[in-house]
Amino acid sequence: MRFISNNSSAKVQENCILRLQKSNQMKVRRYIFAIGVVVSALYACSNDDDGFVSIPPRDMTEQQVNEDPIIQSYLKTHFFTPVDNDANPDYQIIQFDTIAGDNSGETSIWDSGLLETKTITRDDVDYTLYLLKRNNGAPTERQPTFADSAFVTYRGEIFYDNVDQDADGIPDDADVDADGDNEPDNISDSETKTDSDGDGIADDADVDNNPDEPDSDGDGIIDEKDQVDNNNPDRRVFDSAVTPVWFDLNGVLPGFREGTVEVSGASGFMENPDNGTVDYNMDFGDFTVFMPSGLAYFDQGQTGIPQYSPLIFSIQLYRNVESDHDDDGIPSYLEDLEADSDLSVDRDGDGDPTNDIGDRDPTNDDTDGDSFPDFFDADDDGDGTFTEDEITLLGDLNGNGVIDYNPNNPDDPTNEIIFYDDDGDGIWNHLDSDDTEEKN
Repeated sequence: MRFISNNSSAKVQENCILRLQKSNQMKVRRYIFAIGVVVSALYACSNDDDGFVSIPPRDMTEQQVNEDPIIQSYLKTHFFTPVDNDANPDYQIIQFDTIAGDNSGETSIWDSGLLETKTITRDDVDYTLYLLKRNNGAPTERQPTFADSAFVTYRGEIFYDNVDQDADGIPDDADVDADGDNEPDNISDSETKTDSDGDGIADDADVDNNPDEPDSDGDGIIDEKDQVDNNNPDRRVFDSAVTPVWFDLNGVLPGFREGTVEVSGASGFMENPDNGTVDYNMDFGDFTVFMPSGLAYFDQGQTGIPQYSPLIFSIQLYRNVESDHDDDGIPSYLEDLEADSDLSVDRDGDGDPTNDIGDRDPTNDDTDGDSFPDFFDADDDGDGTFTEDEITLLGDLNGNGVIDYNPNNPDDPTNEIIFYDDDGDGIWNHLDSDDTEEKN
């Protein structure tokens, strides 16, 4: 593995227009459309003449219980290798391979000493996120919040080949029970698949039953039943960006977001006016997140991603920008806070101001109940006075590039926002329809 030096720099092409504007100011129509997509995706057309029917998803708790051993098994049986690439010489692609054959002596991800876990509670289900941290990022830099904009390169892949319906690591052709219904699949009307040694691999695909057949990748499945080239490290990749792109962390997969907020960006960069590139110091955050399907697409299959697929994302965070989606003066991450002026608790404790979709609760983080979450509502309490006029924004007084506020101490002298509670009921003016006085 290449060790990263703070004195090195990464040459990457950055869109200067995106860098100068708030890259994640979404349109109202776009948010409404996103809700529509989520709702419509819960339905699928049947082959009957009855039209649309609801397809009940699997139980999230049971699915998490079933998937976590699969993820752990992968981490214990695979190793990683950083590989240079010509498209961006300073950005290494992380490739994963099985510990078998010529690779039998490799150290597993599980035993690498770089693996951390993080528990994420979503929809009342506790998910375990696994983070392979190669670099935590510059210690002098601020970690992004769940609502910020991040400048990243990434590579997304599925754990196993996309011909694996039940995501158990065995391709369908070789799986004795490809659909995961706990019943052996039929080969024909009169013949059922068998699995003599109970390893999940059907006898006609198991190298134990066919010792003369080649098994190039040492996964116990003969090559004839492996539908892809198992020696191609790119075969499971469904999306990637070698040149950095901006992402609104509020709008990405929960597992992607929860991993990214655990690192910081580079300590600095230098613009090259001659060719428009930007040189970032090589101390940027560099990690891989292994996420269960409950923090990914769950039952909503995508192109190249089957339903109920755990996902892998290798991510490099170069920089982040504090976001204020509705431009009301309050950073978006602060709009997830409880309406009480003492700031003692989060509104729902999820660190996600749009979790009204995930929780199926349209009023979550939406003070006036107008179906627009507060982080995207110019008048949070719907009293006719804009939020920006019910607070006082002092600005970035210390020049650190963000609006600072200490949620645990409203009287902290370093706070750069002043909130008001004119009627003394413990609720800030901008979240209290009884208080309408303009402060600015």
